[in-house]
Parts: sequence; structure tokens; C-alpha cells
Amino acid sequence: MARTRIVIIGGGFGGVKCAQTLRKHLRDADAEIVLFNRENHLVFSPLLADAVGSSLNLQDVIVPLRQLLPRVICRTEEVLHVDLAANEVEFVAHDGSPARYGYDHVVIAAGAVANLNVVPGMADHAFALKTVGDAAVLRTHVLQQLERAEVCDDPEKRRWYLSFIIVGGGYSGVEAAGEINDLVRGSLRFFHHIRAGDVTVTLLHSRAQLLPEISPSLREFACEKMRAAGVTVQLNCRVTLATGEGVGTGDGFVRGGTIVCTIGSTAAPFVERMDAPKEKGRLLSEPNMRLRGRANAWAVGDCALIVNARDGQLSPPTGQFAERQGRQCAQNILRVLHGLPTEPFSFRQLGQLCSIGGHRAVAEMFGLRLSGFWAWFAWRGVYLFKLPSWGRRIQVGADWAWLLLFPRDLAYIRTDPTERVTHAHYEPGDFIIKQGEPPAAFYVIETGEVEVVRATQENPDGEVIAVLGPGSFFGEQALINNRPRSASIRARSVVEVVVMGRNVFTTISKSLAPLRAALTAALTRRSGTFWQERPRAVATLRSLALVEFVEPAPQPFLSPTTPLREATRLFAESTNDLFLVVSAGDRLEGIVTLTDILRVQGNGVSPETPAAEFMVKNPATLATTDTPLVAASAFREHGVKTLPVLADATTRRIVGLVRARKLIARLLHATPTPK
Repeated sequence: MARTRIVIIGGGFGGVKCAQTLRKHLRDADAEIVLFNRENHLVFSPLLADAVGSSLNLQDVIVPLRQLLPRVICRTEEVLHVDLAANEVEFVAHDGSPARYGYDHVVIAAGAVANLNVVPGMADHAFALKTVGDAAVLRTHVLQQLERAEVCDDPEKRRWYLSFIIVGGGYSGVEAAGEINDLVRGSLRFFHHIRAGDVTVTLLHSRAQLLPEISPSLREFACEKMRAAGVTVQLNCRVTLATGEGVGTGDGFVRGGTIVCTIGSTAAPFVERMDAPKEKGRLLSEPNMRLRGRANAWAVGDCALIVNARDGQLSPPTGQFAERQGRQCAQNILRVLHGLPTEPFSFRQLGQLCSIGGHRAVAEMFGLRLSGFWAWFAWRGVYLFKLPSWGRRIQVGADWAWLLLFPRDLAYIRTDPTERVTHAHYEPGDFIIKQGEPPAAFYVIETGEVEVVRATQENPDGEVIAVLGPGSFFGEQALINNRPRSASIRARSVVEVVVMGRNVFTTISKSLAPLRAALTAALTRRSGTFWQERPRAVATLRSLALVEFVEPAPQPFLSPTTPLREATRLFAESTNDLFLVVSAGDRLEGIVTLTDILRVQGNGVSPETPAAEFMVKNPATLATTDTPLVAASAFREHGVKTLPVLADATTRRIVGLVRARKLIARLLHATPTPK
């Protein structure tokens, strides 16, 4: 008789406990147990914050799965899909090709993955804390910030380096805030130029109290002790956006050089693709943890919605619940294999523990409430005895005792990633580049607009000299010339940019002929000598107001739903060289030129195609507050003859347009003809 093959996907608390229980009760000859997990270790995720704070070694928060599960087949390939109908798992094989693996029973224990996109800009500017890799990178970054602050001569910049924002007041957020605060403040005695007042650690939480899972008295204790240790706790504070300068909230903006986000999670990609009932991205299960409508598919842990039969409530996404679910799921599979009825999941929570920094914790265990050092000691003890062997426990316990008595280790290995192409998000007013900074990256605007601002001795606050929109790029001149930035770039609206590191930019610009040609043209357009050789023109442009050149927008306006047929008729019956596409409130959405009409007609597009599909979206624009010098630079930068004028970048309400011909005519009239 063929052996029963049981596949478990996920090496967290639930998946490991399921595998251990099955292996304990099934002989190797009767069953093959296979565990898929991208990492080859189990992570004690509640201890990740301690690793960030250097109160634990990174090796102390992980256990190799092969040593933990010696009679289980462990595979580190990434699972792509679970085909419930075919009873197969699809995964990425060792050579990168897709492969399939059949099963008799499958247990989905994939947990959840970080999803920082729940807040605009968070994925671009914040650190997550879900994996050992996250903890290693964050620890290195915190120590690098200390080193930068030590040698910084600017007091304001030093304080910015030492400002840390932690978003989320649950277990992970509280533990991260406490450990980062302890690490930074406890290490100041080894630095000569940093003072305690330079350090700020801010914990932001959207609810009225921290740690909603524990009793109110312990919540108050945790908040009180964290504030006493120097952590600024802001409650009822919902974060709405993140930038390179900090985070925006409903009450304002909190500046910080480091953002750690502990909120936002989502199901693993293969779970999202599964043909199974879900709610809020989590798999729906029967009381016995079977997937609904499936006899041989099961789910445990954070990826599943499992009702606790003891109280009728949904099981919380915690390690102790995942572990008990894994054990009982294994027991139910064993019952199925022996022809016995399964049992619903039922578990009485043993307690709650959370470290708050400074060798203090809060805990509820077996009806008792503990706080302070003894709660912290119990918290550490619980995880120490979860380690797989006495040898491992003695080793880790000795490390913990050593770190309890001696200073935290301040050494770090640089974890700077290889340069690559990334994305970044900026809010209006954020500086993307500052004048005088060394060149580090090349930027391409995906959406939004930026202002080029140049400061001089006569005008130290800076003057807006150009506006760039979608498709434009900046930062190339300083990189090519290896000189400090000659101007600042400031977000004019909400901006999304592609960021290319120096080495990537150099390689691509040398190899890609179209980019090289575009860079050459841009350098020519943006050459400072163009305006330096025309001082009279610059003086004239600065003396004029843009309103003198604004003329009414061509009528009628098109809407995004105006068909190609109607747009073609309007061009045929008018002398306009363009029409504006606007939505409600006269909001500019795009422009349509005669060239656009001829292009789409040549491609055989249906006459009923709406303008939204063939218009130029997010065209370059001017604002009523811009100067004629900005307008002249925009005409030169974008190579256009007409620019729409908006009331402001937020509402994008159209007020008219400016023609390059009219601007040039005024310059010619104001500039005397040489004799």
C-alpha cells in the first residue's frame, strides 16, 4: 500500500506543531510528511524586537527546521499555487521552473506577510518587522543612525537621525519601541557628541489604549512605564501617509528619520489565488479546521478564520493559538486516517505576555497579572523552553544571561542592498533632492509634478525655476558631472517616482542608446548657460506676472467619456490646436491634440472610443502662482507650444492656458534689437 503523503505549507508555529504531532503518531512506513517553507528555520517572531535592540542575538530567535523536524521532509521552494481539485501543490523548483507535487492531505499554515501598502508611502519609506531579515536590516540601520549622529555637526540634523517613529501599538509595535529606545539610550555613554535630549522614540497608535488584547490595568502600566523610559506615546493617532521626512496623521505631521511599521498584513500570494472560500483574505474553515467544502484540505494559523468552540469567538492571530490549532489539526487528520470522527477546535488561552523594554514586561498567565522584571523573566522563560533541545536551551540561556549583565553589542555588519530600481512616494512640499547634496540617484516621475528650486545668495529661500511632470526625469546632471546637486527638487503635488541608484543609472545610460540620447537632450535643455547668456530675458520674465499671458481655455471642454467621433468633429469645425478633457469641477484630466486624433484613427480605433483612452493624461501644466520664467523653462523642457494653467495642483481646476508664442513675442518686444 502506498504511503499517505501529507503536505504542510508554512514553517511557523502552526505548521511546525502539526508536523511534529503527525510524525510522533505515524510511522515512516505509513506516511510521508512534507513541509514547504521558504526559510529553512522557524522564527520566534515575538523575539524579533529583542534582536533589533541587541538584547538577543539573531541566531537566538530562529531554530533550523531540519533539526527541529528530523523525520520530516523539509523543502524551501516557494509555493505558487495549491490546486485543490487536482490534489497538487505547484512550486518553484531548484532551477526556477514550475513543478508539481501531489498530496493526500494538505495543511495550509502560511501565516501572513507584511503589507505596508495599507498606508500611502509606507512601503517606500518604512521598515517592516516580520522576518529575521527585517530585524537584521533594522538593527543595522538603527546603529548606523547612531554613527551618523555622532559625526554630524548640525544639531537639527543630528536630532533627525535619532528620531524613530513606530507605527502600531500592538505587541510588535510596543516591543519594537521599547527595544529601540533601550538600545539607543543605553548606548549613549559610548558616544561623545550625542545627548539624551537628541533622541526621540515615538509610538503612534490609532486606538485609545495600547495592547488591546490584555487587561486595562496592564495597558495603563505598559503605557506609563514606556513614557517614563522616554518613549513618546500618541494614542488615537491614525497614520495616513508616510514620506522620507516622517508620517502624516489626522492631527498633523510627525517628523522622523526612521519609520518602523508594525501594522498591515495580508495573506500569502498563493492563498489569494486558491479556489476556496475566504473572508478578508483569510481562508474560511469548518469547526474542525477543514477548508469549507473540502475533505482533505485544512488550514491553521493567521491565514485562516477558525472559530474557537470554547467561546464561539474567532481565534486571534497569535502564536499560542496557531500552535494549538496545528496540534489539533494533526489529531483530526489522524482521526480521518483511522476512520474516526473529527473534533472542533477548542482551546482556553493560557495567557498574554509582552515586553515593554528595560527588562520589563506585562503578562496575564493562569489568571494572574504580572508586570515589571518578573513578567519579563517569565516571558523569556516561555520562549526558552520552546527550543527543541536542552543543549540549545543551555546555549541560548547563557547568551541571555551574558547580555543581561553586560552592555549590548554595538557592532553591525553593513547590510546595504545592491543598488536597484525602486519606487518612492512624496507628499506636496516634500524635498526629494536638496541643493548641495552629493548625487546618489536618478529619478523618473511616474505621477504628479515637482518644482525645481534654486537658491542664491540674493534669494536664500530659493526661486522656482521649472516644473516637471509625468515622464520627466531629474538628477542626471549631478550624477554625470559628479558634482553636488545644483538645485532642489520639491514635490508640487502627490508624487510617485522611480528611483535608480548611481551604479544602475551609469550602467543603463551607457548601454541604452535611447536613454543616452534623452540624457544628452536634457543636459542641453537644462544647461545653466542658456539663461546666463540671456540676462535681459531673465530680468524681463521676472518682472512680469503670468496672469498677463493667460488666455481663456478653448471651448468646448471634452469629458473623459466623449467619443472619438465627437472629438474628430470638433477639430474639423474649429481652428483649435487642442481641446482640454475635464471632469466634474473643471478638473483637468488630459488634453487631446490633432496629432492624437490622427494617431488613433490610423490605428483603426473605434469611433466610439472614449477620450480617456486616447488623450494625453496628466499633461505638463502651470499654476497661477508660477512666474513667466517657470513657464519659459517648462516650454523648453517639454518641447510644447501650449500649457494649461491650473488654479492649484490639488484641485487641478482649469483657469486657462498660456501659449509660448505670446511669451516669446513679449520678450522680443522688451529686448532691444542689436545695432
